[in-house]
Amino acid sequence: MTWSPQPPTAAAPPTAGTGRSRVPAVIAAALFVPALVAAKILVLMTEKGGRCLMYGGCAPFPGVVFLVLCGAAALAMVSALAAPARLRGPALGAQLVLELCAVGLVLAFP
Repeated sequence: MTWSPQPPTAAAPPTAGTGRSRVPAVIAAALFVPALVAAKILVLMTEKGGRCLMYGGCAPFPGVVFLVLCGAAALAMVSALAAPARLRGPALGAQLVLELCAVGLVLAFP
């Protein structure tokens, strides 16, 4: 009886779509805070925003809604990074939509 070694089995190569949502998720998260700052500057450059800044009397900012949006966007980013490959795309989409809603909220309230 002779022993013939089996050829080493190579691991399956990663599919082409595995890294397609991780990098954009990190980039979107990194650009979220600068987008919020730019949105607030744009709001304060308007006549209503300047008047609100100088004299007060503006509608209160819905902080709880903003924090919920930011928290949901953070959870979507974690999902886009750690979820199985078939769920990463929808998680990235949810992250982008939630971040856009948060920036829109900042734009809506001076």
